[in-house]
Amino acid sequence: MKRIAILILVIVAIADPIQGHANMMNVVTTSTMVTDMVKSVGGSRVSVVGLMGPGVDPHLYKPASGDVVKLQRAKVIFYSGLMLEGRM
Repeated sequence: MKRIAILILVIVAIADPIQGHANMMNVVTTSTMVTDMVKSVGGSRVSVVGLMGPGVDPHLYKPASGDVVKLQRAKVIFYSGLMLEGRM
């Protein structure tokens, strides 16, 4: 049983670098705080695009037409849920 567990861990460790850039998950985030958190957790496995850049007030943010395209292409969308994205 121990051998099977070790074998599975070795296969996962070897297979992960082989997947490379092609299998990165496209993720869209809203505020910069959420963007930083997702980048920290996801690391090299995610391609993170933040809708709001540094210095943008989430309460005053108005989405652009290009943001809709980013949201449609995303596999996952993260937002804070603290009523910051109310106008989105």
